[in-house]
Amino acid sequence: MQKDIISLICNSCSCNGTEAQEHLDSELRHLRELQELDDLREDDIEAACLNLGLDLDWQEYFINRLAGA
Repeated sequence: MQKDIISLICNSCSCNGTEAQEHLDSELRHLRELQELDDLREDDIEAACLNLGLDLDWQEYFINRLAGA
């Protein structure tokens, strides 16, 4: 699944795999910061998907990553 999301980000952002991983890591870092501040909202996860050019179907991926899965 990790390779799939990287490929999708590469296509939507017109970047290479390394840059896509950096974008993904940045979004996850931002979501974790919000989670630590107890200020994480559903629309933050939606925004992460949209920022990366992903369908909202990928929200579960972010939820699982934040839950440590």
